[in-house]
Amino acid sequence: MKTLYYLLILFFILSSCQNSQEKNTETKISLNGTWQFLASSEVNESDVFKEQSIQWDTIKVPGNWDTRKRYSEYVGKGYYQKQFEIPKNWNGKQIRLKFNAVYETAKVWLNGNLLGVHVGGYTPFDFNITDKIDFNKSNSIVVMADNTYKRGAWWAWGGISRDVTLYANEEVRIVYQHITSVPNFETKKVDFTIKYKLENNSKKDILTKIYASIDGIYADSLAISVKGNSATISEVKFQKELSKVKLWGFNSPNLYQLNSTLKIAGNEVDLAKDKFGVRKFEVRGEQFYLNNKAVRMNGVNRVHDHPDYGNTEPDHLVKSDLLDIKSLGCNFSRLMHAPLSKNILKFCDSIGFLLVEEIPVWGDNDPQSYPNNPQTKQWLKEMIERDYNHPSIVGWSVGNELHDTNSSWKEKVLSEGQYGYVNSMLDYIDELDTSRLKTYASLSAYRGGTLENEPFDKIDFISINSYGDAVEHAQTTHEKFPGKPIFISEIGKGQIGPAPEAKLSDELVGYIKGLKDLPYVTGLSIWSYNDYRSNYKGTPESGFREWGIVDERRNKKKAYYQLKEVYKAWQE
Repeated sequence: MKTLYYLLILFFILSSCQNSQEKNTETKISLNGTWQFLASSEVNESDVFKEQSIQWDTIKVPGNWDTRKRYSEYVGKGYYQKQFEIPKNWNGKQIRLKFNAVYETAKVWLNGNLLGVHVGGYTPFDFNITDKIDFNKSNSIVVMADNTYKRGAWWAWGGISRDVTLYANEEVRIVYQHITSVPNFETKKVDFTIKYKLENNSKKDILTKIYASIDGIYADSLAISVKGNSATISEVKFQKELSKVKLWGFNSPNLYQLNSTLKIAGNEVDLAKDKFGVRKFEVRGEQFYLNNKAVRMNGVNRVHDHPDYGNTEPDHLVKSDLLDIKSLGCNFSRLMHAPLSKNILKFCDSIGFLLVEEIPVWGDNDPQSYPNNPQTKQWLKEMIERDYNHPSIVGWSVGNELHDTNSSWKEKVLSEGQYGYVNSMLDYIDELDTSRLKTYASLSAYRGGTLENEPFDKIDFISINSYGDAVEHAQTTHEKFPGKPIFISEIGKGQIGPAPEAKLSDELVGYIKGLKDLPYVTGLSIWSYNDYRSNYKGTPESGFREWGIVDERRNKKKAYYQLKEVYKAWQE
């Protein structure tokens, strides 16, 4: 009997441990790793699902196919395939398949059934696959990535470039929590707003409660009712004494964490954690102010590009580049003409580097530049919703160097469609985020631009790109559009040349020094930090545009040391 008794005790202990493990099982599974791969624009899509007819290669995800020699020049469709199984204890959960980025058009199938299409190579998207998953056998994902679409002079790196993840949620989940924290230096208060978006995938209305806390600042709860098969947005506002809060800045990038637990009938069903910083970046007259102090800031643009990694940038490269950039005396830039990767944003948060993020609408013939474009609104919405909580982001830009194709170079203006595009996108930012500044990078402000053909009344600061006499360009812009800060979002004077001997031209150094004497110029950003792969006109035989102060492998040029000295003089 004793033996039977001890066996029963052991059985219950093991059962209890097993149940405990099931309850604490991770609610996400990474699908990163080795996938099967086929580069072909000719294959019939239906044949991709007939494995016997396809000669699959293998490839690493996340990554870019063009970093591999055999696909280095391939432009077209790349098919990815992977098998996976779903844990048994996920049965009854809401299961989502999320891609953090696929360049540029993605088409996704699960077990041969089309889930949907996403257009846009730098922002996340997901699918609810709850009703399409098979718990009894292996499931198959097929992704078609097409990198035919191209903008700008940077390389259109193809493929699944960022993480792929499976998530398991209860019927109600937190889609996002956005926190705004604005210090008021007159009232000595900080105004906080937390906006929650909740999604209910059940048929019934559900009353939820969110318990929120911020380290040493805030702890409270909020009841939210969510109708069946719908989403809802709710807000909570509160104030705290400014003296009780540590501000986020260049040299003291203090971060707080908002923890929110979603409960239904007392049971925890979801948890969200987001870091943020308390800071105020604003325009007063013709100056920038950070936390009530006037600031003039310089930077460099950085292209998401490396021969080994493409635009799938590992943490060590991001950290090395950004620490190097900051060591030059840089602290503000619109780094790139596309939404940045999350590891860049997180690292900029941690080192006190300010950013303007931009969607990839570029040049004189961009097919996306027309009023109320739903595609560019989608890109903007996906970027802002993903990146809202990052204190490093202080502004949004809706495009770069848009100008008409008809007028002479000296008289360049926005076309009617481009004007409508910029105008409508600036309005759309106001629907998504009123806590940050708005701009677009202009080539026409100092040429044919006027208040009638440029919507400068809707921007908070003027961004101009100058590849000539930057001092004259800034002066002309200020004469036409006084009363707003001017940031030279790009400055250059021809490609710098190869490492290690290439230098900045005397003219360019003179322009950078001269801009310091213009009080309404709040800073400048040289194009660019790194050389980058390109097939754009004017690219050298090497295949890399030599605009960088370091080459594509981060070997420093003489230009690097020149820039460090001239930026040092700016701060004196």
